Amino acid sequence: MRVAFVIWPAPAHLYPLVPLAWALRAAGHEVCVASHPAVAAETAAMGLTPVSICAADSMSGLVGPGGAYEAERADLARITEGLGFAPDDPDREHWDVLTQYYVPSMWDFVPYRGDATDPMPAMDGLVSFVRTWRPDLVLWDPTVPGAAVAARVGGAAHARWWTAPDVFCRGSDRIDRRNEENEATGSPLVDNPLAETVRPLADRYGVTVDRELLLGQWTVNPQPPAVGPDVSAPTLAMRWIPVTRQEVVPDWLYPVPEVPRVAISLGLSERSFMEGGWDHIPALFDALAGLEVEVVATLNELQLSAVDKVPDNVRVVEFIALDQLLPTCDLLIHHGGMGTVMPAVANGLRQIVVDFADHKITTTELVGERTDRSRYSLGPALARYATGSGAGLVMNVSRPDAFEMRDMIRRVLEEPSFGEGTDRLRRDLLATPSPAEIVPVLERLAAEHRGR
Repeated sequence: MRVAFVIWPAPAHLYPLVPLAWALRAAGHEVCVASHPAVAAETAAMGLTPVSICAADSMSGLVGPGGAYEAERADLARITEGLGFAPDDPDREHWDVLTQYYVPSMWDFVPYRGDATDPMPAMDGLVSFVRTWRPDLVLWDPTVPGAAVAARVGGAAHARWWTAPDVFCRGSDRIDRRNEENEATGSPLVDNPLAETVRPLADRYGVTVDRELLLGQWTVNPQPPAVGPDVSAPTLAMRWIPVTRQEVVPDWLYPVPEVPRVAISLGLSERSFMEGGWDHIPALFDALAGLEVEVVATLNELQLSAVDKVPDNVRVVEFIALDQLLPTCDLLIHHGGMGTVMPAVANGLRQIVVDFADHKITTTELVGERTDRSRYSLGPALARYATGSGAGLVMNVSRPDAFEMRDMIRRVLEEPSFGEGTDRLRRDLLATPSPAEIVPVLERLAAEHRGR
């Protein structure tokens, strides 16, 4: 069987698929990862075959979430109004994540409400590749909306590959329910922004825009179901195996210190796309300086720009693979990304999730090629997952106070209940099928769906 993964070109979208790709290869299948050249070297470094679907300069931006699409965002605001969210509707959070972060990231590949004749070089390259390589199965990132079109043109089975709350399906379900009500009352129907994003490419290749094109024939998602939200799409559960780019193990990592080791990781994607939101780091360092702990902070120059002096018990490294670092730690302080939460769960770590409780953004603004937002889009959902099981606490850093931070860190490290919470999460994770265990399921599903 030939399997093509199609991903948005960022390491955070690459690393979670690596264990499944390795499992498929170990079972004798051919595997490649198709994307923009920006992620080709990182893909090859993970021992996987990269396929570049376009030239490095042939996309509309690659500025990441929060791109400057004023007319398109105004249209999304109109659709949002048409859905009539109540002020306390929990679906509003999922909808905002979808429309403020994920849908705009899709526009680097396909023009929103565009025409079939518009330039779409990356998607044309993807269709050409699928036609010639002829994969049996395409596992596609929902932020690359043309992958399902390419799969259908090439006769491949196709499924979404997603590693976060499925706001794509949740949003579509919400629109479907609203339109059922509108049909009954004779009110105007609400457009689905996913459909209006993929439609130009679908029209170009004569493909019908339907639910399967938007949501796949099925979905593979290693996110624990407890994170939510509940969705109607058939989903194949898979255990999250922490993997990131590997480097030589640093000589300072072992032996593990006798005092607790605390890790700080605030996200590779965040520091790539985010200009501000790092003003709490000096207070966090002050809090940690007053504790009997050893700290490893994976921060870069931008994130340290407000720090006058790094405390003696804090080691700053720009990058270390979390699957190397976390087995030696007791606590992880992080921003609430899947790539930090799940390694913490897998290694049985207590967690503190930073949040900006007094910074409730509804829009994002560009600062060059970065945004000035200071809150990670998935932070609230993943904070609820970690803290709801008793594995940690949320730290409000909108008004950083070193004394309050120190008390919280001490409490999470010392109170037994947090250890019990981490054990619960880890047991649930280990009960989920491994990547190797779902390979036969993928073989069967691909055989059933190919050419449909």
